Amino acid sequence: MNATFRTSRWLMAAMIPAVLVSAQSTAPAPSPGETTYQGESPDRYAMVRVVEGDVRIQNGELSDTLTLGTPVGEGDVVDSRGRGVLQLGDGTRIAFAGATRFTVASLFTTRDNEKQVLLRLDYGRLRVQLGGQSSLRFRVDTPSGSATCFDRGSFGIEAERDNTTRLLVYDGHVDFANDRNRTVVAAGDRLTVYSPEDGLDRVRGFNTYDSDDFDRWSVSAMVVHRGESWDRVPSQLRYYSDELDNNGRWVQSDEYGWVWQPEGVADDWRPYYDGRWAPYDGGMTWISSEPWAYVTYHHGRWNWSVGLGWTWIPGVYYSPAWVAWDYSSGYCGWAPLGYYNTPCHWGYGAWGGGYCWNVMSVNYINVGNVRGHIYSDANVLRTFNTGTGATSWQPGGRSLTPPWRTAPLMVSRAEFRNPAQIQATFRPNVNRERLMAYDRQAQAATGRSVHFRRDMVPPRGTGTRAAAGPRRVPFENRPAPGQDRPAPGPRERSFENRPAPGQDRTAPSPQSRSFENRPAPGQDRPAPSPRQRSFDNRPSPAPERRYEAPPPRERSFENRPAPAPERRYEAPSPRERSFENRPAPAPERRYEAPPPRERSFENRPAPSQDRPAPRPEPRPAPAAPRGRPPEPHRR
Repeated sequence: MNATFRTSRWLMAAMIPAVLVSAQSTAPAPSPGETTYQGESPDRYAMVRVVEGDVRIQNGELSDTLTLGTPVGEGDVVDSRGRGVLQLGDGTRIAFAGATRFTVASLFTTRDNEKQVLLRLDYGRLRVQLGGQSSLRFRVDTPSGSATCFDRGSFGIEAERDNTTRLLVYDGHVDFANDRNRTVVAAGDRLTVYSPEDGLDRVRGFNTYDSDDFDRWSVSAMVVHRGESWDRVPSQLRYYSDELDNNGRWVQSDEYGWVWQPEGVADDWRPYYDGRWAPYDGGMTWISSEPWAYVTYHHGRWNWSVGLGWTWIPGVYYSPAWVAWDYSSGYCGWAPLGYYNTPCHWGYGAWGGGYCWNVMSVNYINVGNVRGHIYSDANVLRTFNTGTGATSWQPGGRSLTPPWRTAPLMVSRAEFRNPAQIQATFRPNVNRERLMAYDRQAQAATGRSVHFRRDMVPPRGTGTRAAAGPRRVPFENRPAPGQDRPAPGPRERSFENRPAPGQDRTAPSPQSRSFENRPAPGQDRPAPSPRQRSFDNRPSPAPERRYEAPPPRERSFENRPAPAPERRYEAPSPRERSFENRPAPAPERRYEAPPPRERSFENRPAPSQDRPAPRPEPRPAPAAPRGRPPEPHRR
């Protein structure tokens, strides 16, 4: 039995390394508390710049009304009975007329080392104007052929239901190809094609001033306006910033830099309040008819402060809604996320300085406008906050994971139609699996992945405040694992990479040095040499050049400082002095004058100089009294 036990023990010891290797190779993906959603690329969606009339957008089984706040992504079908303009991140604008149906097949996908935007025009009219920063390959497929524009051009294309296609080039040149031939159409020419097998020889010139109502409207609707917001937002959002200038103002914040403040909103207004939710593929998407809804609700963060009220902090990455989600006893709530990826505080009404939760019954999550169903009762808000959002982050053996979730809420369309089933989506494991599935789907379709970052766990301690631990890093400022992101310049700083409050914005302070460069307790390390200094403790070159004079060897005759006595008492400069106006040697011997008896006429001090006090002269002997004659001399 002992031999059998020893053999079994030896076999178990031999199997332990293999088990450990197998466990490491099949380890599950990080839990929701270890990964954080950062958003998607800003060119993943197109913005609705203008929409007039009845326009619908379809994606699979979902059919919705196209509004200003609706993001248009790959696979979306636009069915227009009115007209509108789509805006891409590089400045490209697409105007569509009534009786038009087209599909957004791809947005900024890489084909043959080139970025490509592909639209499929079933019927109707499009007017395309490539942006000033565009370097993409814009392609429109029709039933009779494909039109491709390689440079910054402008063209219009029309497809009829009988497969007739007309191409008009206003600027640049467009390549058109079908099953039979291929040709290049230059500016001022038009091409007419009747079928995919038709020849491409019907190229005629046309007068670019000949236009109809849609042409004139589209030209005016696609004009680029550059206002103050052009320089206030990140470069990726410049072409989305037109409506910010028309509906608000920019103010300077000591903590966040330039922030945008909406105008004309009510006292009880707050972000993600006037609008509705839609179950898109990327998660529950906030849609609003406010003219500035797209850029402020899908990019950046919000903040509320006394005196300024609500302000928007620009950011680059896209999200269906930058909100925190939570659920409690039949109520669901969402709150706008602030700069540090936590819910915003609000000092209005029943909220009274607490988290700005918009709380409503989960049964009304699919209504057309949630504004009329949001609770403003202090008792409801207090109950919701007590069980969820009001839980504080305190160390001491308890999990420091916040009760809310900042990743998008992944709700299926069937669950959205039956809100009683949405409760399951608030489970962390269910929502995480759906988000990972969407990431795999997006990566397979476009080659791009949803951004995730490792979450920094706050330090544990014994007190009520973890003040000794490292400063919490803003969510979007966290670099990817194994990636060192260089610090941007002052003009390139946006919401994701701005320094935290109270942190030096220019040179790193001694407290910001890394752990390796700090001396051990009780040990004084000598100052490192220039070659040994790291980036953190390397002094900025500006103070050295500004406040330190060059070394003596580098000084020339012209930049040597003149002697103090000559510059103090003599007006002419050294170069202007001649033999006649050289100073007399008297000032040089001013303080070494000889004794009064040795002074001669030449070395006497000038009248304007300070002479030493004269010595008192010897007094004469007193004279004899006058009344008595002198006595004769006796022998």
